[in-house]
Amino acid sequence: MFILETLNPILVVKKILNLIVIIFAIQGVFAQDDPYEIDSFPFIDYKANQITIFGGQDSYQSLFEKLTQIGLKGEGKVSIVHMGDSHLQADYFSGHFRKHLQTFFLGAMGGRGFIFPYKVAGTNNPLNYTVSSKGIWESCKSVENKRNCPLGLSGIAVMTSDSNATITVSITDPLLEGYDFDRLMIFHAFGSDQFQPTVSTSTKVTNIRPFPVKGYTLFEFSENLQTVTLKLNKMSFSQTGFTLYGMNFDSNDSGIIYHTIGVNGAQIESYLSCDFFVPHLAALNPDWVIVSLGTNDSYTYAFDSLAFTQKVDNLIGLIKEAAPKSAILFATPGDHRMKKSKTNPNTELVAQIIKQKTKEHQLSYWDFYQVMGGKGSVNAWHQEAMANYDYLHLTQKGYEFQSKLLFTAFLKSYDKFLEREVLKRSH
Repeated sequence: MFILETLNPILVVKKILNLIVIIFAIQGVFAQDDPYEIDSFPFIDYKANQITIFGGQDSYQSLFEKLTQIGLKGEGKVSIVHMGDSHLQADYFSGHFRKHLQTFFLGAMGGRGFIFPYKVAGTNNPLNYTVSSKGIWESCKSVENKRNCPLGLSGIAVMTSDSNATITVSITDPLLEGYDFDRLMIFHAFGSDQFQPTVSTSTKVTNIRPFPVKGYTLFEFSENLQTVTLKLNKMSFSQTGFTLYGMNFDSNDSGIIYHTIGVNGAQIESYLSCDFFVPHLAALNPDWVIVSLGTNDSYTYAFDSLAFTQKVDNLIGLIKEAAPKSAILFATPGDHRMKKSKTNPNTELVAQIIKQKTKEHQLSYWDFYQVMGGKGSVNAWHQEAMANYDYLHLTQKGYEFQSKLLFTAFLKSYDKFLEREVLKRSH
């Protein structure tokens, strides 16, 4: 409570205005009427649905401050990188979470972010962008046992020796507009034997700048676009091919840009073996890195807990090297069956290791295994048409609900931040 008689009137006014700003942030700057509204199921552990943050909260403090700036003033940019396996490649879970964030904070449509043209590699593509290609392209994936190719953050690459080959990407989402772009980062191999990337668009290219240390070439355009075609330029006889690692569709607009990295079958080792993981992740400049891995690591009858623990340590080391100021969240894998048969007993152990490692490294975790309902809960999810027939993957309905759970957990942490800001500004 303010004691008006003993305080400078100007300071009193400033304190009141600060409080009004924060209260406004809590109550009125967001697009969703009731962001906490979520379906109720008896098998979900709603009390466990929270993000547990260890140690000092400087990284999350910075993240939440930037998000508030976007919501209140429409200023600034927040970069989020979500990496995982097949649960992410199709972009159902991450895609719904992206939309929750970008529609919750007003003016937060910061761009579609990092994508890979999976269709060119002969695998499933997310529905919110379309891909077509010409020429002969080969692929290489981090999950292949006998691969002999360098890889980047995406864990997958496509290569060609045809200088006339092309890839066309259209960033479209019929349910949500605002993913047009005026900046494009093409992540590719550099070297004297590599073709030079170029682009074909409906507008003028205003700037082309290579960043070989971070592994990408930046293209900037005079107007916003939805479609671009990657073309190749053979400058000399010594240039014999081109390797693509991914593309980041960005804009100069303020808001949230949410990058999804996913490879079917990926384990933690799949990312540890990616040669350009660190420079590519650094290039995306993340404020928040979310890791959804562990399902495929646990999907074995010969699970090695010590080896898995070391891999978690190593992955944390790489992320910190690439993004030392980023908030880092590990999501535990969900309950599932082994080959449609018995419940996988390793999943709970993997979840325990992840939680222990985030505590040791002073990071954060979201225990989806517990929130989902724990051991055997995949059966209940299947009965509600939220888990697939393989009792491993979720359905679109299930991934959408999973995204709501994570979003609710995020809101709880964000609300605590706002409450602390109110207290700080009231003294």
